[in-house]
Amino acid sequence: MEITPENLKKAISARHQNYQQTINEAEKLKVHAEGRVPEKLINERRPSEPENIKDYRKKIYVPKTQNPINKVLNSLEKIRRSQDWVISYNPDAVPAKIAEGETLEQYCEINYPIHTSLTNWMFAEGLQNYLLDANGVFAVLPYEMPASAGDYVKPYVVYFDSKSVLDFVDGDYAILRSNDKSTFTSPAGRNTYTNGEVYIVLTDTQYLRLEQTDINRSFTVTEKYSHNIGVLPAFRAGGKFWKRENGATLYKSRISSMIPSLDEAAREYSDLQAEIVQHIHSEKYAYTNTECPTCKGTCKTFKDGKEETCQVCGGAGSILNVSPYGMHLITTGRKMEEYQLPTPPIGYVQKGTEIAKLQDERVRQHIYDALSTLNMEFLAETPLNQSGVAKQVDKDELNNFVNSIAEDIVRIMDDVYYFINEYRYIGILPDKTKREMMLPGVNVPTQYEILSSTYLIDEIKTAKDSGIHPSIRRALEIDYAKKKFYTQLSVSYEAELCFELDPLYGATEDEKMTRKSNGGVTDTDYIISCNILQFIQRAMAEDADFYRRKLAEKQAKIKAFAEEKKKEIETVTIDMNTGL
Repeated sequence: MEITPENLKKAISARHQNYQQTINEAEKLKVHAEGRVPEKLINERRPSEPENIKDYRKKIYVPKTQNPINKVLNSLEKIRRSQDWVISYNPDAVPAKIAEGETLEQYCEINYPIHTSLTNWMFAEGLQNYLLDANGVFAVLPYEMPASAGDYVKPYVVYFDSKSVLDFVDGDYAILRSNDKSTFTSPAGRNTYTNGEVYIVLTDTQYLRLEQTDINRSFTVTEKYSHNIGVLPAFRAGGKFWKRENGATLYKSRISSMIPSLDEAAREYSDLQAEIVQHIHSEKYAYTNTECPTCKGTCKTFKDGKEETCQVCGGAGSILNVSPYGMHLITTGRKMEEYQLPTPPIGYVQKGTEIAKLQDERVRQHIYDALSTLNMEFLAETPLNQSGVAKQVDKDELNNFVNSIAEDIVRIMDDVYYFINEYRYIGILPDKTKREMMLPGVNVPTQYEILSSTYLIDEIKTAKDSGIHPSIRRALEIDYAKKKFYTQLSVSYEAELCFELDPLYGATEDEKMTRKSNGGVTDTDYIISCNILQFIQRAMAEDADFYRRKLAEKQAKIKAFAEEKKKEIETVTIDMNTGL
């Protein structure tokens, strides 16, 4: 698409054919994730519900469904903690003509605008945006316009949600509404406006920024840059394929399966709030036979010739000689002998709480069900009707789900790296093959650290109580150590090496002694097991790369320490026997 002054205004007024569909799809998740009042759900009045109760429910609504989505997002951010999450560059692929300090690695991993590194941006902003609105667009734009032809461009990626994607043709052009605002003054200069609209126009060769300059919605191009990449530096966030419509591919979020259960949780939690309010406050009742002095017990009065409900007794026909606030007046017969007053004549209405308890259980279950659609039910509070039941996790299904997210993350980052690389070096390196050689390799991790350490402890305990073979328990404990001490690598390495190199792993002190006495293990193995941590700490102090050595090398090193220890023990024993 070629951008000309004649078609600029027409371009920013256009809307692609699937515009409203994409907005509606995004809103289903965002209403929960952003903690907004779900107007559509609340506005559906319940049968026989008074209007004031519906309004009250809306007023007191609390975003109960926001937390489960936040838990999912927080858990998925752990993908970057996976041991096999690696971004690797080839330093030999950087041509000498790239100035010192201006390589792609230095820019994307150290000097990236706002977030320092592209990885930080991905897990701070990109992941959340992609999961909540799969039809939004990631666009790579100049962060600062180059001051001169020889300056390196500083590109960065900006996300535009479905509302801001006005028109988009993959690979060709994008018309995007920015969250930025322009400032302009009225023709006479009397008023200053700070809410002017800003639009971004991208094509396969150009970047334009348009800012509103007057109240008549006139626009001026304030930034213009010819990137000449030859392909549109913008792309849909993507997710699960939804459908192909009007020549465009539409997507659903990979967490969209949560929506039905979250809707039910929000709807029933609103009902629960109203139910609690109606049952938490005590209500007093009183029997009375004091006739209302205004209406004389008729419950009606006349004003301007029209009959209306008595304002003094509220239509009860009787009054109390005390304040009636918060009381239900129950009228007795006109004569005392017609009705026997109870003792005492004043009491409190007894209210049942069973319905409120049932609703609370149902809300919890809906949230549990929402998380279970992602195989992440371990993030939920255990439902009341499952109290004491261990939460089961299908690790294979969980890994499949997380892997689909990880693959999308890598896809997004690969595209962003590509466009940043093109922006910065297309004018310096005309050879496209040489430019692409500078791109990093982003590995899709497979060893995820999603499950909490508490869950792993329970799993280890269950394995031990069930008598599962020590080799399996060893693997579980290594997994726990990696997760628990992921920011303290030396501690994690020590723990892993202890599990790996202890020949009597899993045996108690008594079991070790019994095996030694029966000749089931050598003295060397017994000494290694008794001193394993000390030996490993010594080995790591002597060799910084000990953790990465081959298993045979590590075992030989530890065995040598054990032989030294054995001689030391024998020497002490001889000295004690000789008395020297």
